[in-house]
Amino acid sequence: MIRRAVWIAFAAVCVLSATSWVVPSAEGLPSLELQGLRYGLIGVVALLFGRGRIRLGLPGAAAGVGFFGVPMVVVEWARVGVAETSRIALFAMVPVVVVMAVAAGDEERGVRRFLVPALVGLGGLLLLLPLGFSGTLRGRLMQSAVCLAVVLVGLSSVWLYRLLQGMALEEALAVVCLGNAGFLLVCSAIWEQFVWSWSGLVSVVSLSSLVDIAEVVLLVWLLREMIPVRFAARYLVIPLLTLLESYTLIRPELSVRMVSGVVLLAVGAGTLLVLKIGEEETMLSLR
Repeated sequence: MIRRAVWIAFAAVCVLSATSWVVPSAEGLPSLELQGLRYGLIGVVALLFGRGRIRLGLPGAAAGVGFFGVPMVVVEWARVGVAETSRIALFAMVPVVVVMAVAAGDEERGVRRFLVPALVGLGGLLLLLPLGFSGTLRGRLMQSAVCLAVVLVGLSSVWLYRLLQGMALEEALAVVCLGNAGFLLVCSAIWEQFVWSWSGLVSVVSLSSLVDIAEVVLLVWLLREMIPVRFAARYLVIPLLTLLESYTLIRPELSVRMVSGVVLLAVGAGTLLVLKIGEEETMLSLR
């Protein structure tokens, strides 16, 4: 029953992310401030339900900021210098980072077998969304920052999986979300103009906020319940779903490159999700 719940939650996260473009975006607050308030809301509610219990506060908060907050800030900063398609292609490298990170500490359990499907999925996405390189120094710095964020996301997901074992969901949400709330609000205060008005704060309870809050709760739960190499497949599944949606709506003329890319992306993502791992439940012995 638990395993079925994990797969349902994973599918829900992928569908929510892939279809987020149909949800009207909230307006009234700068992006980082809005995200910081959303994480703060989740963290405070989780803290109340958890009766104030927090273990591994600093390590959990640091890993959570590495997974959620830092990439969010980097993407926001690099938005003008790195095209969205290039950002999606770069983050498709997360499964490769995760496989290498897990294999480094668990060499005897055959985790390296997952490197091939991770590379296959990445290759398929690059056929569909070619990676563009900037000709300016500023653009190259932004691309480098996104690459570092990709590595940080992969390492942080493995770290969080180990830290959150045996921790109640309320406690995990409180640690991860309160850390991200503080980080994002500080970054917003530095780089953006703070907006403290009732009309702006209303956007925190908008439809897009509710969708984001649900997604964050599911992500934190999955970070604890799903082994990292499978969880990382979402960076291939979400672009695949988004592309299939766009093809259904726009109906472009199919080409060999397009079909090959979709097939490779689907095969890579599917293999990451179904390939068997020996002693899967105890795969990360360093937890």
